[in-house]
Amino acid sequence: MAKLGQLLVARGWITVQQLTRALQNQSIVGGRLGTCLVEIDALTEDLLLKGLSEQLGVPSASIDDLRKIPEEVVALLPDKLARRCRAVPFRLEGSRLDLALLEPRNLACQDEIAFATGKRVKIHIAHEMRILEALEKYYREESPSRFSLLVERLNRARYFWEKKEEEPTESVSTLAAPLNDLFGNRHLKMQPPPPLPEPPRIVRPIPAAAPVSSAPAASAAPAVSDTPRPATRPLTIPLTEEERAALVPKAEPASAPAPAPAPSPAPIPAPVLSSTAAPARPEPLPDLFTFEQVEKALEATQDREHVGRIVLSFLSKHHRRAALFQVARDKVIAWMAQGDLDLSRFERYSASFDQPSVFLNLRQGTSFYIGPMPPMPAHRQLASSWGGELPRDCVVLPVRMKDRLVSVIYADGAEKGLSGIDLPQLQRLAASTAAALQRCILHKKKGEAGA
Repeated sequence: MAKLGQLLVARGWITVQQLTRALQNQSIVGGRLGTCLVEIDALTEDLLLKGLSEQLGVPSASIDDLRKIPEEVVALLPDKLARRCRAVPFRLEGSRLDLALLEPRNLACQDEIAFATGKRVKIHIAHEMRILEALEKYYREESPSRFSLLVERLNRARYFWEKKEEEPTESVSTLAAPLNDLFGNRHLKMQPPPPLPEPPRIVRPIPAAAPVSSAPAASAAPAVSDTPRPATRPLTIPLTEEERAALVPKAEPASAPAPAPAPSPAPIPAPVLSSTAAPARPEPLPDLFTFEQVEKALEATQDREHVGRIVLSFLSKHHRRAALFQVARDKVIAWMAQGDLDLSRFERYSASFDQPSVFLNLRQGTSFYIGPMPPMPAHRQLASSWGGELPRDCVVLPVRMKDRLVSVIYADGAEKGLSGIDLPQLQRLAASTAAALQRCILHKKKGEAGA
């Protein structure tokens, strides 16, 4: 029996490149090959169903077959058996029960279902997404969010396609006339509602600030002319006095007055967003900048932006790049970053949860990702912020509040590669970041209530 991928390529329904890409995605996010092909828009549902039917030699159950199943047919199969065998009965004709099965070659399940229902079973094939959708609808089997989002996208596209093919019976103006007459105003015209605006992008522009220490003129930033600055200029985020006091131990007071003030502690380098092709590595943090001091600084701040600055300052100690992302309802959006990347590209980045990515895995419950960045469109778009090269040693961590993903921490370019990543410490950092963000939210609510 030919493999599904080979069959689809032989029929000319997909290309070898699309098959390779789907197989790579499958190795990362799992699922069946057909699901991965549909996710990357390489194949339609109808062609996938046709290919599965030809490969396995059984008829297919269409989407309409599984959409409206009579209650008496659903009741023939016990819930536990349906969920375990990934089986959905959809039609009863006399003593024959038509059954959609995810694994048509599973003879043990076929015999068990025939015995439980007392019917002669006719097996049909349905693809993974629609089987899981039907099990959730009829047998209370919760579908993973990855498949729920994909099915929602497919249903929405199918709905609009069907509506487009329907010939309208009445125009908008025809429908508007009786309503205008009813309200006694023939001059009002019915207009379609305006499209909903896109949610605001909350990528914070990071203001430049004067340097906190006296440095030679040669090492200072280039002078700025009267012309407007480009969007990709190097930017520096200064830490506030409160943050610096929490991160750097205060010097003991001198026993006797000195003619000149004692030198201040070494400043903590602030996150830098750079657009240069090969920017210099961030200045290493002082030895006193320990993880315990980071936790104290996060506990001391009540400002969300300060939380991000502290996290990026710590990550810059041993990583070439570090970034924070904020999570919206249906996508992940760039927040702030530091290191070897282009600000103008990074601040436009967003990745929808409709497509496979490490961000989608975190949203579905994965505790972390560590290793080479998989070659997926969402990841290549992010890598374009630093020239397009996919890193081999990235670490991606979720920041959760009560099991809800609210932010994502990203870092790559560790000094010793993967062996230089202290995963337990980074997981503690993610937990401390979540607690700090939650305190910021409570502080803001108290301020609003007080006002």
